Amino acid sequence: MNIKLIYILIISSFLISCSQDQIWQIDHQEGIYNSVDSSSINYQDSEMVDKIAPYKHKLDSAMDEVIAYSPKEYFKKKPNGTLNNIVCDMVFDVVSERYCDSEFKPDFCLLNYGGLRRPLPKGNITKSDIFQLMPFQNESVICKLKGAQMNKMFDYLQKSNGQPISNMRVYYSGGKFRDAFINGEKYDSTKTYNVLTSDYTAKGGDRMNFFLEADTLILCGSLIRNDIFSFIAKLDNESLIASDEDRIFFIELSNTITKPHN
Repeated sequence: MNIKLIYILIISSFLISCSQDQIWQIDHQEGIYNSVDSSSINYQDSEMVDKIAPYKHKLDSAMDEVIAYSPKEYFKKKPNGTLNNIVCDMVFDVVSERYCDSEFKPDFCLLNYGGLRRPLPKGNITKSDIFQLMPFQNESVICKLKGAQMNKMFDYLQKSNGQPISNMRVYYSGGKFRDAFINGEKYDSTKTYNVLTSDYTAKGGDRMNFFLEADTLILCGSLIRNDIFSFIAKLDNESLIASDEDRIFFIELSNTITKPHN
């Protein structure tokens, strides 16, 4: 680097730090710009590689551990997808069990479509597959939503063409919300519902701004990814099977909405 440029930068920094009451202005700067293609650099610190090798091997072994078996590949899709269903179902199951005797027991689960980063493969599922599915450090939270916020949520689901949900069925026709069933019961706009989601969406992520109006937010103390691991651990070598049912319906006005069977 040009010595003159270094000198100017040092002097400039000194003058700026000398006084907060005076404003100093650099008259001009000179320098030399060198463009370097990082791909042309083939440098490897062999000593560092040797030091981290045992840890890398241990990490790779842990991530390659088979934790479940899936008879099918599960994909995300809008408005409904098997990956949407199984991720929400796993998280909802674990958190519901944790809060089974609490006033905060979730009524349904709503996650964001963009948070599902890759499909779950057919065959053996490893820890690495779950980390790639859910790479973010998102925590499980429960938000209490009243009728006004719930109605905004239903509008959001319609405009976004669906999001991953569990324990809820939502019906639209003519571009408008028509009805919903939560835990098998018809939606009641006078009730307050406990909505299981992530801390990301609870903060308005993916434009879920209705969560910002929640009166109460409960931190569940676990990562969504860890809730998935907890569910898989309960399978006890059983296959990981996703529901292929539809949960968000866009129907013709002439069709009749019926209460879903549990």
